[in-house]
Amino acid sequence: MKFSKSLFLAFAGLGLFACSNEEVVENNQLPEGVGAVTINIQSPAMSRAIEDGTSKTTVPVKGDITISLTATTGSGSITLTAAELEAQSSVTFWNVKDPKKITVSMNGGKASYTSDAPTVFTGAPAGVPAYGETQSFTLSAETSSPGKEGGADYETGANSGDANKTYQLYTATVQLAIPVARLEVSGIQHIITGKHEVGTEDGKCAYKKLTIAGVYLDNVYATGAGVTYASGAFPCATGTPTDYSYDGTNATGTGDLAILQDAATVTDFLTANQTWPETEGKAYAYYFYGADGADKLPKFKIYFSESESQDATSPLPAPRYAMITSYKQTSENGGGQITKFEPGHIYRITSAKLTDENIIGDEGGNTSYGVEVTVTEAQWTVETIDADWAK
Repeated sequence: MKFSKSLFLAFAGLGLFACSNEEVVENNQLPEGVGAVTINIQSPAMSRAIEDGTSKTTVPVKGDITISLTATTGSGSITLTAAELEAQSSVTFWNVKDPKKITVSMNGGKASYTSDAPTVFTGAPAGVPAYGETQSFTLSAETSSPGKEGGADYETGANSGDANKTYQLYTATVQLAIPVARLEVSGIQHIITGKHEVGTEDGKCAYKKLTIAGVYLDNVYATGAGVTYASGAFPCATGTPTDYSYDGTNATGTGDLAILQDAATVTDFLTANQTWPETEGKAYAYYFYGADGADKLPKFKIYFSESESQDATSPLPAPRYAMITSYKQTSENGGGQITKFEPGHIYRITSAKLTDENIIGDEGGNTSYGVEVTVTEAQWTVETIDADWAK
């Protein structure tokens, strides 16, 4: 299925007026160049820890929203709560001259995340920060007056007597964008063709015990370098992703201590037909800055702190790892490798079936690729893709 590439918030009817001294309504005149800016609002469709996974194809962003106008005269700011935004369709700035810029911020969104670490983004995807701005205004044929029917309930800048004046309005569009992508992983399961018992030659499991200490993202950007709003969207981060490991200290690990990680004590990962997280509807979820390039995509990794082999003569020492290092489109969407994780998208892995060959001793992932897992991308936007587990 196909969806738009970024969240947006449409603001129709952003207005300002350039009136001549000859334009008079009820014997009242406006100073030359003074007008009004009206913003009609429509809500957009649009962490770490085990949390509720998303299930819909679109995820609305909700929260307080602040609309700010910069102008030679009449600059101001209006904030609406989530409830007010749902009930109210517009806000208006009156007596504006020479407007320069409109900015819109939801849930504390801002124009640049260049120096911010991805750990600043937590919580449900409906509450993610979003931001937009415009400097483009277009004259419309619409007119209005403060406090009159059809005017906004939320307004600022009107003076006593302005209700008797007519303001011609301009229109503009502010497109809200989300600065990060989100990865959700659920349905993690160990599978074999036979049973988990010693002596079963066909389908024998190589492990007697496997304990998951945690999960984490490797190969992610430590900051939002380059993530600055432009032309209605946030771009992917620039530079080189950072190499991380689960604890930053073990002999086989690589890189610094992971900044996006969660403890996930699963003492019996080999339980037949059990999926993790164990609670239905939950997922391991992380926000990260967008990445453009197959070698720059984040790698979801599972860290096994305990490992016991079925065969004492062939030990499989801990720590061990399972990791997704390659993503591709499903056959329904044409297949092909995915080389870009875009801001404003949710990438959803709902079926992650691991065999013995996917549980390896190489944290760096310098191995061939194996098992495919199902990934759904959600707007926020959603499509289905597959991922490969290393083996």
